[in-house]
Parts: sequence; C-alpha cells; structure tokens
Amino acid sequence: MTDVFLPLPSVQRGRAQDVHELPYLLINPPITDPTEPYHSIPYLVAAARAAGYRGERCVDANLDAFEFLARPEQCARLIERARRLRRELDCAPVRTRGDELRYRQTLAAEGLTADSVRGAIAVLRDPELFYHLPTYKHAVAVLYRWCELFSLDMPPGLLDSFSLRLQAGANLCSSADLADPEVIDAIASPFAEYLESEFTRLLTQRPWRLIGFSVNYAAQLPVALKMARMARRLVPDAVIVFGGTEVCDVVKYTLDRSTVWRIFREVDAIVPGEGESPLVALLDAVRTGGSLAGIAGVLTPSATSADERINYENVGALPTPAFDVWEWDRYWSPEPVILYSPTRGCYWNKCTFCDYGLNDDRPTSPSRERPLEKVMADLAEAKRYGRMLYFAVDAMSPRYLRRLTAAMAESAMGLKWSAELRLERTFPQRSVGRTLADSGCIAVSFGYESATQRILDLIDKGVAIAHVPAVLRELAQHGIAAQMMGFTDFPSESADEALATYEFLRDHADLWTVAGVGRFGLTPGSIVAKQPDRFGVELLPSPASMDIVRYMPWVEVDSGIRHLPGNGDDRIPARALSWIDKTPFPRPFLGGIDSSHSMLYFARYGRRLVPPAGDKTSADRRPRVTLAVPSEVQTSFGSLDELTGLDDMQREVRRQYRDETGATHATMARWLAGPGRGPRGSTTLLILPNGREVELPPGATGSADSALARAYRGLLARELNVPEPAVALTAATTATGDSADTGA
Repeated sequence: MTDVFLPLPSVQRGRAQDVHELPYLLINPPITDPTEPYHSIPYLVAAARAAGYRGERCVDANLDAFEFLARPEQCARLIERARRLRRELDCAPVRTRGDELRYRQTLAAEGLTADSVRGAIAVLRDPELFYHLPTYKHAVAVLYRWCELFSLDMPPGLLDSFSLRLQAGANLCSSADLADPEVIDAIASPFAEYLESEFTRLLTQRPWRLIGFSVNYAAQLPVALKMARMARRLVPDAVIVFGGTEVCDVVKYTLDRSTVWRIFREVDAIVPGEGESPLVALLDAVRTGGSLAGIAGVLTPSATSADERINYENVGALPTPAFDVWEWDRYWSPEPVILYSPTRGCYWNKCTFCDYGLNDDRPTSPSRERPLEKVMADLAEAKRYGRMLYFAVDAMSPRYLRRLTAAMAESAMGLKWSAELRLERTFPQRSVGRTLADSGCIAVSFGYESATQRILDLIDKGVAIAHVPAVLRELAQHGIAAQMMGFTDFPSESADEALATYEFLRDHADLWTVAGVGRFGLTPGSIVAKQPDRFGVELLPSPASMDIVRYMPWVEVDSGIRHLPGNGDDRIPARALSWIDKTPFPRPFLGGIDSSHSMLYFARYGRRLVPPAGDKTSADRRPRVTLAVPSEVQTSFGSLDELTGLDDMQREVRRQYRDETGATHATMARWLAGPGRGPRGSTTLLILPNGREVELPPGATGSADSALARAYRGLLARELNVPEPAVALTAATTATGDSADTGA
C-alpha cells in the first residue's frame, strides 16, 4: 500500500526572510483548454515564494503554441498544405484508409482565409461579439475546422478538438507508444515549428536549474514528453520534474513500475501527489546540491515501492495562490475565469465507482478545508484579476458550503462562481438556493449518476432520486443553472434502468440546462474493482499492449456479458440521446459542462444559458463577422459518405480490444495502410461556413444558370440567413488544381 505523507507545517516553515533567485521554469504544456489556465502552477509558485524562491518563470506553452499556429502565415501554410494533399490524393492510383481519413480533413480548408483563425479568436475575446450567439457559433466552427487542418500529420483520429482521444491512431494507454520517440514526435507534429523556435529560445534564455511540467490531462502528456526531451538536450544540467494528475494516473495505473521510467526517461523526478511541499524540497536540493532521492512525495528512478509516499498538503497552511503568474487577457474568453480550490478531497468519499484522487485505498483523496478567513483573503486577491470563479473541488461539505456562501454574500466582492456540489436533500428546507444566489452562484454541477434508486444504493451515493427534483427546483427558483452528469452500464444495471437515467432528464428538462451522460468505466482503484464479488462482476485482463490500465474490462457473472471500456451504450436509443442535446458545443466551448464559456453565458443570460427568444439579438441571426464563406469543391470520389471515417477507425479500435491485442500506433498503422473503400467518380460538394458538407446533384452549382441551380442558391441563402443576391461561392481547388472565384 502506498503511504500518505501529510506535512503539518506545510511549505512556509518560517523561511520567507531567505530570498533565493534560483531560476526555475514551470510549464503548462499542450494539448488542453486555451480559454482558461489550470490552477496548479499558481499554487506551486506561491509555495515556492513563501519559502524564499523568487526566480520563477511560468509559461503557458499550450496557449503560446496555439497562438503560434493561429498566425496568418501559419494558417496560410495549413490551407495550402491541405489543398496540395487533396490534389495528390485525387491523382493517386491507390488510396488507403488513412488517405481517405486525411482527404476528409483537407476539406476543412475550403472557404477559410489566412486570417480566419485569428479572427475567430478575436471573437472569443470580444466582450460584445462573444455574446452574440450566431457570431460565437461561427467562430467556434472555424476553430474546429482549424483543428482538422493542423492535425493532418498527427496519427489519424487522435485529436478531439482541444484534447486527445485515448485510443485512435496511437494509444495513450500503451507504454510502448508513450515511450516511443517516433510516436511522440508524430503526436507533437503540429507544434514542431513552435517547439524549434519559440520554445527553444525559452529554454536557452536563462540557466534554468529546474524545469517542471504540470501535466493534468492525458492529452498533455505526449507533447510534454517531447518538450522534456528537448529540455534534456538543450539544458542538460537542469533537473526535470513532472507533476500533475495525469502523472498520478500513469503511476497509479501502470502495471509495471519500471515501465513508468521508460515513459519518463528524460525526467529526474516525478511528483504523483500534491506538489507544493515537494517543489520546495526539490528547489532546496537543487540549490544546495542535495540528493533528490528520499524527498517526501517525490519519486526518482532509483526509488523502491518502500520509498513511495503520496503527499497531501495541509491546505490551512498554504499561502494565497500566485494569480499574477498568468497574462489573463491572452486567454480565449472576453474576461478571465479563475480556478480556485477552497477545499481538497471529497467529504463524502464513499462512491463505489470513484477512483479519483491519489490515495489507492479509498475512492478519492482525504477531505481538507481551508480556514474561511484565508479563503476570503484568497478571493480578495483573485478579484484583482477577475470576477468569475470556478471552485475546482471534489465536493464541499454542506456545513462548509453554508459558511463560505454566507461570508461571500456579506463580503460585497461581487464575485460570480460555479462549482460541483453534492445533491443534498436539505437544500430546499434550508433555502440554500437563496444563500447560493446571494453569494454570486450562477451554476452548479451535480453528479446524479443514475435515476434508478437501486443503482444509486449500489453506488453508495447517499442520494434519493425522489428528492432530486426538489433540489433542482430550489436552485431554478433563484436563477441558478443546474448541470447534470450521469452514466449508464453500472454492474447489474438493466436496459430499462439505463434508459430511466435519460428519462429523468427528459421529464425534468425545465429544471436543468446542461447535461452529460456517459458510460461507466471500471477503474482499478474503485471499490467495485476491489470488491468485485459484492457487485457480481469478474475482472478481466486488459490487452497486453494496454499496460496503463485506466479502465478495466469486466464480465457479469450471472449473464456472462462482457463489458469493454469505451464510449456509448448500445442499449440507449437515438431518441433518448436527443433528450439531452440542448447545448451548442462540448468542452471547452459553450455548452461544455464547467467550461469557462458556459460560465460567462450563465452570468450574462441566467440559467437558460443562451439568449431568450425575445432578446433583441435574437432577430439578428447572421454572424456579425465573416470568417469563412461557402465553397464548392470538386472531388474525385463517387460519394464522400463511402470514404473511411472516424467511426470506422473506432470500430477497428474496439475490434482489436475485443481480440485482446489492443490497438497501438503500429497495429493501427497497418490497418490505415489497407485499401480504402471510396469509389472513384466525380462529386461536387458545398462546404458551408460551419464546415458542414453537402453533396450537390449534377448541374446544381453556384455558377450554373438553370432552374436547379437557382433553387440551390435559394436554399443556400436560407441556410445562411442572407438574401439570395448576397450568396457568394468560392470554387475551391479541384482535381486538376484549378482555382477561381465565382459569384452566384
């Protein structure tokens, strides 16, 4: 069992009078959300400053890299690269599955200009255009199309907006893939020029003594490993450290501990727990020339299992986070949304499905609460940088929540906030909705998990589903939005019980605004995995290639039905999925649960999230800027629908999992090299500004003068909500390489 280390005096230790200008670098690596910064680095820097270390440099390389890729000259190259690749594939005598996937991606270039992406980012930062929903949607659609373009050289199917899928053209659950420099280079390929130019200059600016990577999502790990390799080459004497929740997961879920160090081969130390005290101790060791081995909460390549102690901080002794480390106006939002944690861990700490946190012998990390007077001082400091807060907590106890919200209501700071809370049945009786609203709460996320009481009891949720509508109604009456999160396929759940989780949302649609229902994933540290007999399941081995076991396969003992990790529950009919489809986009954009953009829209428009029908902007349905235009493309395929698509790739990933081999970069490369299925032919596509592709019948083109063409232009005008004379089409690069502009 892993030991837990809780430093009672914490990081300050009365040393603030000793100032050390030791140069150290902390990095937030790609790929993650560019709309807000994660909150780990401000906590780390504050602890280091309190211990006397003042030589920090904090870099949001995720934001820097995306800003680099958004430059007009970079976008122009991406557009030309896509067109050139499509011309090559149009002329290729044989086209593989991988070719067909890339061909689909190249279509995203049409109708864009070199300035489209920079213009879209400007919309997200604009305090008026951001809140004009048609303009906002137009901008986000352009950013999604841009993602298709800059990921052309990545392993196919891996990029998922501003994140990565765990399994596609490479496997983030495979140590072989993560330890292979060629695979890492392929995943990091969109950022190669940024890394070789701006990141290289950063590494050589100062004689860095310690370089730390804060890796909190699986999507950040590959590029962080590439950056660490560069840091080792360019700054060979620096101590390289990795920390963050993804590092915790790799340590926790990797079957063979020696494998961890094959992944982190360029790394001197990793911090799988909370990082404030370990960072100070590492800086001490670097400054004095001491050994890194034996530092509490720090793992080194020479460490044994007996040396492992997961660190949990004394949150009452921590200094106020260093909110000043970020340039808040650079993020892709019209105003900052600040993440802050008044508590850590989960006070309930019983849910049998949960494996969040760092402690292997319980569902999540131990619950700790920061003294209220220190929280209020922290909030006063945060208010200097923004008025919007997301309390990044597992779950606050009702007692602490009451005290915190009362203090915020009395403070007159005018902060707006959101958080994930537990569904406490006492909310209506205690008029919690009023208290929350008075304190500035605009939205609350709830994990209701299931709408079947039997399943909730198996989960040990401590919630009666019969009480949930009253809780939601209490919030709705005070203008607070509810974001609902659930899942299906918990052990022993029937198809009817799974459907009931969706039916609950349908039946109470007026009480919630945003919802997400996923599929249960069995994690190794959960109570279900530790006590399988209690839940009637038998654990199955994961494929050998997937030795970072984030989710486990299992079988129901009674029925013999196998359950493999993956998205989607085949028992749920399409009509049920439509019941929760109420919002425009997933994270990190509007409609994503807990996204900064959703918070800002809640603050502007209330619990409905988007403008009401009678709002003065509702009649203005056209975007106020033009970032992309309709474009016609002549393809060399008979029908785009017959090309290999992402769904085909995901089916192959699942097939390899079922066959117990596991999909890796190598096995998927062999599949991608197989023959494509798209028939040769000639099809005219209309690419709409939002990226949607429409196949046109013969003769229905923008330049033709026929009844069919005129009808087509009329339909297009209605689709774009413009008068027909305003419709203009761009004839994109065709199979012969010609390009021209034509007006309709």
